[in-house]
Amino acid sequence: MWQESVLAYCLTFLWAFQLIEVELSDLKKVGKDISELLGQKLRTEVAVRGSRLIVPDVAGDQRFGVKDVKTQVKHVLHHMGLLEEYRVLTEQHRIRIVRVQEKYRPPAEKKGTTPPPSQSLPYLFP
Repeated sequence: MWQESVLAYCLTFLWAFQLIEVELSDLKKVGKDISELLGQKLRTEVAVRGSRLIVPDVAGDQRFGVKDVKTQVKHVLHHMGLLEEYRVLTEQHRIRIVRVQEKYRPPAEKKGTTPPPSQSLPYLFP
């Protein structure tokens, strides 16, 4: 009986302090700015380690998940004017920021203008 309570306590302790990683990929140079803005939005300490941001999922008495952090990362990228060029992807406790690859689109065919009725209809008027 007591073993179940100890196991439950250990599992809650392990799950209570999970970290959410944000991979910056091409945005290493602005990682410090992103971490500051993200820290202000989430009201927590965001650590920068190389090309990754480490965000704890608990801030004081407030708890947030990966979806909340992803939304705030999108807000930060929009604030910095980078949302059009980058996508934010999630996988369990990891968030990746990847550059959007532009697909080649062939130029649209130019459509001609419709000819006036005087040129397209036979002359049958009196």
